[in-house]
Amino acid sequence: MKIAITGKGGVGKTTVASLLSRLFIKEGYKVIAVDADPDTNLAQSLGFTPEEEEKIVPIADLKELIKERTGTADDTSGLLFRLNPQ
Repeated sequence: MKIAITGKGGVGKTTVASLLSRLFIKEGYKVIAVDADPDTNLAQSLGFTPEEEEKIVPIADLKELIKERTGTADDTSGLLFRLNPQ
């Protein structure tokens, strides 16, 4: 299942995402929570410590993973491509 939460700024998207993530985890589901907001704070809402937050690497910075999953060259600026869901 995939759930996307969207809306204007300040409407509680992070709060809803955090609460849903915690609820699904409590019910025994595996959860991958993605914070695509430039002003990221989902990790904090989920209870990550500052030390744990520092270890989180934005997916856009994982150039080798992007290359592996998409088969694109290093310079992908301006290109559209699909990511492998794995």
